[in-house]
Formats: sequence, C-alpha cells, structure tokens
Amino acid sequence: MKRQAYILITVVALIAAVVLPARPALAIIGGEFDGNAHPYVGALDLRPIFGPGDPIPCTGTLISPTVFLTAGHCTAFFDQAGLTEARVTFDPDMLSANARFYTGSVHTNPLFTHSQDDPGDLGVIVFSKPVKRITPASLPTAGLLDQLGPQGLRTVVFTMVGYGVTRLLGGSSGGGPPGVDPFSAGTRMVATMTFLSLTDAWLSVSMLDDGRGCIGDSGAPLLPGDTDLVVAVGVRGDGACEATGRALRLDTPTARAFLGQFVESAP
Repeated sequence: MKRQAYILITVVALIAAVVLPARPALAIIGGEFDGNAHPYVGALDLRPIFGPGDPIPCTGTLISPTVFLTAGHCTAFFDQAGLTEARVTFDPDMLSANARFYTGSVHTNPLFTHSQDDPGDLGVIVFSKPVKRITPASLPTAGLLDQLGPQGLRTVVFTMVGYGVTRLLGGSSGGGPPGVDPFSAGTRMVATMTFLSLTDAWLSVSMLDDGRGCIGDSGAPLLPGDTDLVVAVGVRGDGACEATGRALRLDTPTARAFLGQFVESAP
C-alpha cells in the first residue's frame, strides 16, 4: 500500500476514534518540551536579519531530505535583506552550543501577499546536500481537508510543534502590559488544538488547555493526531499570542503548485 494512502486511512481512523493525545500537552507558552518527538521540525535562524541579540526564530518542517518548509513571511525577511541563504537547525534547543546548522538557498512563494483570502504565505529552504538521519514529514493528498469536512475535523486533535516564545513578561504578575520574552524562544515545544473552521485556504484552530502559540511559531506544522502529516502551516496569530490562530492549508491547488516545484506532490 502506498504511504500516502496509508496516511489518509490513519487520519480517517483518528477521526472515527476521536483520538486524544496519550497525555495532554500544553501549548507553546507555558508548554511542554517536545524533545526528539518530532525530529523533522526545525528552527530557521533569523539572527542574520535581526542581530545576535534577538534569538526568536521561525519554525518549519523538513518535507524532503533537501527541502525545509516554513512561512513565506519568514523567508521574505531574507529577500528584503538581500540574503539568498539561510541556516536551519533540527536541534531541540536552537541556542545550544552543540546545535548543528544546515545552510540552504531561500525561496519565497512568488504569490505571497498579505491577502486575507489566500496569502500564499509559504517559503522553502533548499539544502545542497540531504539532511541525514532525519525522516521527512509527509504532505497531504489534494483536497484532503475538504474530504474530511468540518464535521469530521471537529473530532481531530491537531498537534503543533514550534520554537517560538514560551514566556510573557509584565502583565498582572509583573506590572505593565504583557510582552514577549525573546530569550524564552528557541526550544522545540509542542501544542495541541482543536478545529474551529475551514475555508478554501485556511484552517482555523483553538488551543487546548491554557496554552498559546506565539511569535517564533510562524511556519509551525499542524499534524492530525500522532501522524507526521503536515496538513497546514501556522502563519497567522497575533502579537498578544492569543489562543486561536489560522494555518495555511497545504492540500490546496495553490499551495501544491508552489511546493511541487521542490518536492513530489502527493496524489
């Protein structure tokens, strides 16, 4: 049986069984360390753009041995700075002295805009040599989320993995308005969330428990249950790091057209 067919059956089985994680994982803020549970999720180093004093990265996923998928607004930073290469690490701690970085060429979706309908907010880093000892994640078949539909998606618990900010400063406990602590970013964390709505381009989700995705989680993959299937990429949250967000679907014709230039698309 082809791998994509197996993944589709797995997703349907998850829906039918109303699968929940074995142990609830809080989201990126106040969350739970991912460790090596999702080794194909990596951090895109933005310090060449914003300086060594700002360790907040973007997040992304290895989708082939040589292709790392992230948000287009992340790769666009490099375009705007005139940089054609970027560094990525798959170490659970991006700031570790032992973290290994891979350098690749930057490619932003030429259709990337700030449109609310379909911003095309995708970008990839293409490595000159394959990343070894990490099995890439999988991409969805065409129209997978439409096939499942809102009714089916309501029973799915999605997992998001990201390297974003894990702590807020100030607010009711620290005085003044809450703000992000940039030095709390750079560690691979896990979040769980449930379905809110589906449009032609967007998958909207709500975080479980008291967790929140935050700055630095742009490009983070959304995975149904315990699969390695990246059905959407987190690209829209808010500065306040609230508990809802929107992810750009990867099973649409526009997303598949861009990614098909770099990887073999699922059927």
